[in-house]
Amino acid sequence: MAQQDYNPQLKTWQRIIPSSEPGQGHIEVPGGFANPVWQTRAGVPGPFELELVEALEEVFAEGVTELDALVEGLNARDRHDRNGEPWTRESFLQEIAVLGQ
Repeated sequence: MAQQDYNPQLKTWQRIIPSSEPGQGHIEVPGGFANPVWQTRAGVPGPFELELVEALEEVFAEGVTELDALVEGLNARDRHDRNGEPWTRESFLQEIAVLGQ
């Protein structure tokens, strides 16, 4: 059987903050077993997500740890949001919240 890049049967959480109890909100027992990244995402990352990850790694490699500096670093690299607009603090937090689901 070929290995997949994602888990097509991954259940979504019912709450934004998952329960640490097994079976509550469709989350496994934390730390109970290996959960490789390709098993915990609902789909393969697209070009936007991959470019964002690359830019985030570059900014973090410069030692940036604060949100405002992170947003400035992304904009300085011309890595803008999905609409091609420069990132704002609010748009970045919104995008990360969506990507984290």
